[in-house]
Amino acid sequence: MLLYIVRRLGIILLISGCIVYFSFLGMDMMGPRQAADSSSRLSIIERLEDAVPAAGKQSIDFFSGLLRGDLGNVPTVSGERPVVEIARDAYQKSIGLILAALGLASLIGFAAGILAALARQKRREYFILVLSMIGISAPSFLIAVLLQQGGIKYTTTFGVQLVSMGGYGWDFKHLVMPLIVLTVRPLANITSTTFTALSRIMDEDYMRTAFSKGLSRPAAVRVHALRNLGVSVLTSIGISLRFSLSTLPLVEYIFAWPGMGLRILEAINNRIPLQVAALAFAIGLTIQLAFLLLDLLYRWIDHRMSQAV
Repeated sequence: MLLYIVRRLGIILLISGCIVYFSFLGMDMMGPRQAADSSSRLSIIERLEDAVPAAGKQSIDFFSGLLRGDLGNVPTVSGERPVVEIARDAYQKSIGLILAALGLASLIGFAAGILAALARQKRREYFILVLSMIGISAPSFLIAVLLQQGGIKYTTTFGVQLVSMGGYGWDFKHLVMPLIVLTVRPLANITSTTFTALSRIMDEDYMRTAFSKGLSRPAAVRVHALRNLGVSVLTSIGISLRFSLSTLPLVEYIFAWPGMGLRILEAINNRIPLQVAALAFAIGLTIQLAFLLLDLLYRWIDHRMSQAV
């Protein structure tokens, strides 16, 4: 197990290095923010010849600074600020929002999926499954725009602002809109996965044996089914985390939430490669460590998986 963890950490470091390198390479290929006239534009090959070694040097400087805890300063509206400070502040705001959304989606989705699987009533099953399919299929940007426009319309019509249409704050008014958008798809995904996995488990021979021995349905689910349900649900949560992080820039931009998504979009627009690399590194590292944790949980839930290490 220790060898497996060390090997995975090595892969994580390698991938993180690639993320930083390609962040610098992409920003170098974009060139300066001011548009150059057509006569002075370099060809793609010429740009690559300059950008490839430059990105390598920038990446080495980045990790050297990271080991010292000092990535340097970048310009902001209020003056120069340390990159580490910007990244730390944005990371806390984004991760807090994502954990709240995933926690809410996991609790409701897990309960709804179990109820649908145990109900054995076709109407209720179909209703929950249709809702989950709508949640999975609906584009996040459409949900965000519709919610924002609906809130604005309500405020202009009745003169009462129920929730904030943008801005930062750990209160109901500021949290509700981004939370809904970030919760919809994970909730639908976790509900659908839980329902499908538990429905399959309930038809297994060992569950029929448990029922024949006199165990009630809730007791049989609690004793025999939940452990076998764990791997499927954890996989669904991991996929939902990856989706939430990929949706983050859109949600934070629309609702002006000053987290990693909004800050990385601002850095790209203002051509600040160091800030882009730092935030991309933080997002990539978070996803990889989360999936390492999930793999370890898989092996704790199902000991047969640990034999494959």
